[in-house]
Amino acid sequence: MKTEAKVTPEQMRTVMEILAATYRGRGAVELGEPYRVLVSTVISQRTREEQTAAVSRRVLAHYPDVASLAVADEQALLGLLAGSEYREAKAPRLVAMAKILLEKYGGRIPDDIDALLALPGIGRKTANCVLIYAFNREAICVDTHLHKIANRLGWVTTKTPEQTEKALKILMPRDLWAGSNRLFLQHGRAVCLSGAPPLCSRCPVRPWCVYGQEPTARKR
Repeated sequence: MKTEAKVTPEQMRTVMEILAATYRGRGAVELGEPYRVLVSTVISQRTREEQTAAVSRRVLAHYPDVASLAVADEQALLGLLAGSEYREAKAPRLVAMAKILLEKYGGRIPDDIDALLALPGIGRKTANCVLIYAFNREAICVDTHLHKIANRLGWVTTKTPEQTEKALKILMPRDLWAGSNRLFLQHGRAVCLSGAPPLCSRCPVRPWCVYGQEPTARKR
């Protein structure tokens, strides 16, 4: 992993401002109730945003708090999770997670990353998203889009999202951390694609992108 980069904080800020204008401020952080944020974030793993919203509403309507989720019937929960990927794994993990929260934290959602990471099915991306969207903490939620685009921009040279998170914490101004996930998610879906050649000719931040300046047959 290399954390050195020629990019400056001012250039990062410029890119983020352009993306915020392009996607109409969708990087803004909107805080939610911690339990709902946690459950929705677990449901969102490997699942598109539209499906996540519908499934989360359904699950939270049946299990509105930690106590009800802790005694949920796994088969019933599995049915409610229809539309969310890997629901066979998520159902038992959500119940096990709720039991731990009830027994160890009195039903409270911890605002500490180590405590969150100790819960079943919680990785760094999920834990950081909870810290940001439930507790307004300074954290960087690195998903596949942020990892991919940060490397294409030339901000980092990393192999994994975990490495990208560590590198960005060194390079990125702290006030940009929380909003980065939502902006890069939108950009990754609309322009900087993964499963198809990226649409570099349409990219509003191409002048600041290392990948966008390189000749390649994989660009459009």
